Amino acid sequence: MAAAGVPARPSRRHHARSFAVRRLTRLGHPRLRSLTRRLDGSPVLGAIATPALRWLERGELRVASGLGWGLRMSMAGLSLDHAHLGGFAHGGLESSVQEAMLRHLPPGGVLFDVGANVGFFALLGARMAGPQGRVFAFEPVGASADAIRRNAELNGFANLEVIEAAVGAVAGRGRLQVVDDRSWSKLVEYGGHPGVERVVEVDVVSVDELVAAERLPAPDVVKIDVEGAELPVLAGMARTAAEHAPAIICELHGTQREFAALMASWGYRTINLEGTQPVEEAGASAHALALPPDSMGD
Repeated sequence: MAAAGVPARPSRRHHARSFAVRRLTRLGHPRLRSLTRRLDGSPVLGAIATPALRWLERGELRVASGLGWGLRMSMAGLSLDHAHLGGFAHGGLESSVQEAMLRHLPPGGVLFDVGANVGFFALLGARMAGPQGRVFAFEPVGASADAIRRNAELNGFANLEVIEAAVGAVAGRGRLQVVDDRSWSKLVEYGGHPGVERVVEVDVVSVDELVAAERLPAPDVVKIDVEGAELPVLAGMARTAAEHAPAIICELHGTQREFAALMASWGYRTINLEGTQPVEEAGASAHALALPPDSMGD
């Protein structure tokens, strides 16, 4: 068995599957989504395609390049119309976020991945932090949480733990919209989605309560991608930020001005990871890095 984080040599079968998935993702997410819907809606086409689809959706995918090169991801937790399949397969998903993690997550460090989806960034963090580090992947969608656990096991990452809960301002319970593409699932109070399949009750935790109770160690980096719920997540980690000063990497969904103002009130400085304009002036969806006062670089 290869050491944790060191890619094992893939079998020919796994190599062929990864190559086929990478070629398919060149069609782009909209075309793949349309294709899978056509197959689902046509018994004849579905019957023809079923053997190939079953082969593709078994086994594992190997990340082809970049900082995640060689990471193993179970196809059981993915689908051909997953919004981020191309980014996983080629390794280029949100490259600016990957680089920010590399700069600010030290060996032996602690990462909180809030809204971890199927675990690409959690796996990346587990590799960067190394065996002495810790990664906590917060993910309320049960199927996605299971996928993270499978992926951690595939890569031998004993330093990665899944917390199957949403994150908010205070601990409690919440109602989660589970979307057909689970990447877009979110709590009901943060807006609807046309692809909602069902609404389920989930646990909600707050970073401050977990850290203050010493249930989790304080993070060095907090990465947040919660489809518009980023401000409550931040409200629930104000004490942690004041006492432990983690770097914060956050995807923003129309919350750019509020995020920048909150970070300024904490004494943090913000950096737009996608351009030269201030975070406040970034587009409708943007990625920002926020650093505490004594942090050097970006």
